[in-house]
Amino acid sequence: MKIVGTFLERLYDAIRREPFRRKIVIAPSYIEGQSWLMRICRELGPVMNVEVQTVQSFVRSQVQFSLYQQGLTLIGEQRSFWIIHHVMEQMASKPDSYIAVDQVKPGIAMHVHQAIMDLRRAGVSAGELRDDHFMSQQKGSYVRKVLSAYERFLNQRSWIDFPGLLSHIPTQLPENVELILPDPMPLSPVSARMLERLSNGRMTRIIAVSSFTDVQSTMPFGKVQFYHATGRLAEVREALRRIVQGRMPLDEVEMIVPDEEYALVISTMCASFGIPCSYADGLPVITSGMGRAAHFLLNWLESGYQVRPLVSMLQQQLITFSDREQGITNADCIRALEKSGIGWGKERYIKLLGSGHVRFQGDADERPEERERTEQQQRDDEIKKHLTNLLGELFPDEAALSSPKGIWGWLVNILDRFGVCGTEEDAIVLQEMKGIAKELQECPVPDSMPFQQMFLYARDMLQELRVGVQRLPKPGFLYISSLANGGISGRKHTFLLGMDEQSWSGNIRQNPMLLDEECRRIGAGLQTAVQRQRDRQRLRDGRLGMISGNITFSFSSYDLAEGATASPAFQLLQVFRKVSGETNADYEMLHRSLGEPVGYLDVEQPSSTELNGLPLDGSHYVFGHIHAYAGLQRERQAVVELVYPALHQGRIALEARGSSRVTEHDGYVAGEVWTAYWRGQSERTLSASQLEKYAECPMRYFFQYVLRIRVKDQVTFDRTSWLKPNERGSLLHEVYRRYMTEVSASKAVPITHDHARLLRIAEETILSYAERIPAPSPHVFERERQAMLRDVDVFYRMELQAKTAPRFFEQELIVDGQPLHLELGEDMAITLRGIVDRIDQVAPHQYRIIDYKTGSPRPYKENGMFAGGTQLQHALYAMGTELWMRQTGVDSEAKVLEASYVFPSERGHGQVIARPQTERNRVTAVIRGILSSMEQGLFIPASNPVVCRYCDYATVCREHAEMMAHKRKDEANSELLHTLLEVENIE
Repeated sequence: MKIVGTFLERLYDAIRREPFRRKIVIAPSYIEGQSWLMRICRELGPVMNVEVQTVQSFVRSQVQFSLYQQGLTLIGEQRSFWIIHHVMEQMASKPDSYIAVDQVKPGIAMHVHQAIMDLRRAGVSAGELRDDHFMSQQKGSYVRKVLSAYERFLNQRSWIDFPGLLSHIPTQLPENVELILPDPMPLSPVSARMLERLSNGRMTRIIAVSSFTDVQSTMPFGKVQFYHATGRLAEVREALRRIVQGRMPLDEVEMIVPDEEYALVISTMCASFGIPCSYADGLPVITSGMGRAAHFLLNWLESGYQVRPLVSMLQQQLITFSDREQGITNADCIRALEKSGIGWGKERYIKLLGSGHVRFQGDADERPEERERTEQQQRDDEIKKHLTNLLGELFPDEAALSSPKGIWGWLVNILDRFGVCGTEEDAIVLQEMKGIAKELQECPVPDSMPFQQMFLYARDMLQELRVGVQRLPKPGFLYISSLANGGISGRKHTFLLGMDEQSWSGNIRQNPMLLDEECRRIGAGLQTAVQRQRDRQRLRDGRLGMISGNITFSFSSYDLAEGATASPAFQLLQVFRKVSGETNADYEMLHRSLGEPVGYLDVEQPSSTELNGLPLDGSHYVFGHIHAYAGLQRERQAVVELVYPALHQGRIALEARGSSRVTEHDGYVAGEVWTAYWRGQSERTLSASQLEKYAECPMRYFFQYVLRIRVKDQVTFDRTSWLKPNERGSLLHEVYRRYMTEVSASKAVPITHDHARLLRIAEETILSYAERIPAPSPHVFERERQAMLRDVDVFYRMELQAKTAPRFFEQELIVDGQPLHLELGEDMAITLRGIVDRIDQVAPHQYRIIDYKTGSPRPYKENGMFAGGTQLQHALYAMGTELWMRQTGVDSEAKVLEASYVFPSERGHGQVIARPQTERNRVTAVIRGILSSMEQGLFIPASNPVVCRYCDYATVCREHAEMMAHKRKDEANSELLHTLLEVENIE
């Protein structure tokens, strides 16, 4: 089909005029020139002896041999930027500099670099500038000096930038070569002179396409459609729906978007639908695995080596620490990092992974079987050793943390060593990053720079990278272009998205280092910011004027993020006037014509292109069906739940929780499966802590001990504290054990106490912990050290008043490596395991056991023997200690008279809560009630919602404990809950 009177026809005629002469078409970009030729060949006819070049590529091809002969190196924008940065730093060291040292930052350096390059492209040298060209003489002097220093730097290094090529251009082209370029074409003064010199008069200018809104526009307005949508997601989804329902071949569709956000929305949505896309400008580097890994690594460094970003990278398979020879997987490394308690800080990685310190994750009185513990410990040690060896490669050295060159080199090395190259795009990203690293080696990048400023430069370089760049349309793929290059593919269907006023008007921002008024004063063809914006819009509108076939214009009339309406671009109104024939149509008329905006599911407003009713996805089908056939709310709900069973299950669960009966949705897991599970646990090894936790909250017990849901041990960065409460408690327990073991070794009664020895042990233990767990600062370490020494003093004063003789410390209740078989009554026995902090002898065959508590004594009431089953440790350990002493032969007549909770800390005020062991029958009743409730499958939430504030599983339960309050009182549940409620009411 011949397109009469268009730019393509005029270009076609110029190419065919002398078929045997070599034609070089100079285009604004390579993609645009190639698209012209492809459309000419497809729509007008074949051409020969023609090639596409940009001004830059054409000039380089003409001078490259000359540059080689003269030993000159052509530099790009990156190198010129760092030269300017280097010059600015040198000038900033002078006291009267216009830009001081602390002002040499990425934003200001970018403006200075842009101003210098604009002057270079205009052919303005430093000698031609005068101070009165600028609004401020000081600024004028500064710009002139920077430009002069830049020119000298290039000469000294034998480097040359693109504007400097003008003096190396040969005088003319070969006789058989002709240049063809559109008119007008955006050219800097230097570029225009280069072409004039090269062409030697053999240059044909082709009048370019007029704006698509002009009277002369050839845009097929008879094939135009419009719509607006409630947000960008809805707008993109509607475009895809029209493509699917219109049965448009993907390689006949082009989507033109105004910004990167639209491209990302299209990428995400098309990936979920399985629609292949090619992107003229590519996508941000963060859409690739290698790009995300680079961003995560920078975040990791900037956060002070917090372990969470590192674990997240391993979980997402962005990097790998696995070792096939040792059988170590990423999952092993993740678990080791989470268990280590590192949290943050380079020192903590090295010390916590490199030491033999293992943070125990379970209850303090529980230990796995010896064999299991040994095997697991060996495995953990192998993994920790593997991670420790990697640390030397992982952490950057001081040089890498001092300059953008260093940090970029570190980033490339880490990605090359540990990065997961899963796709071709990942390999391309890594290769481009290596290229940048090589280029930076040649640039005068500062060797030292403030930490945050260095990160800004590194992030800017990373954001410049693109992935999936496909300059020309790819067969079989949807083509996504931008306002800067869209409209030239010649595809039959074009969707022009994002035609709102903000996206299309653009922002006119003057360069503060070279204002528009200053450009006018200097002259020499320097463009103002207004002129550049007008040229960009003119080129854009002209390029869009080349669109043929069906066109759909759309915009988002509502910004969901801001909660505000958006107006259509003026160009959209102009197109509407041409389509409607209403030359005086205004925005109100346009909105009336558009009707209601399209929503995300668009079930109430089918488009005019709906030829076959094909749904875009499951949601579209379901809600379309609901809208068409389900009249009542109940019917709609049934349809939704039929397609989404999880919603049905959720509704049933909510209704069950709100009912009066206790059901499986409240933690009642009765049934054959639970009965079989319970009976299969013939040897239930329990600890006092487990039984207490069930009494406090049966549901938490179920999560932790039945389902074995592991709570991640995540150490958060906290500059104000050193040890966690459990670590502090372990430290004090170790101090007390070591001291009492030493002073009671002679078995003399009474014990001769030694305050100096106690302080020495305390100091040694504190320093040992500091070696394994680094403190965030000396101030925090000293504050907590002093607090623990005060706790130790409380302990010392308590021991001076003690009348008993210590016998055993941290005694594990096992016989021949096995837990104790504890008989509790006629037909009830449990296998008990635990560790008793201390056993004292008060008289022949009479003992007292002690459990150190470093927390608050508030929950331990003087007259609250069992506290609803939440305080059983004293009684169970008393019986267990007697049994252990008898079975091991330590004392065949042993009798534990008393069990005490001792609070030897400043917080506990040295308080002692004694529990006489005279009510063994009540202990049996409490445990029998707990086991009976377990056997019933009763794992309901806690009776006291306060417990939920500190529960690791609170995010799962939320307000379940409060919702259960009325069920505990309901008569319908009295038989089921009777035993559990009896236990909860025992004091």
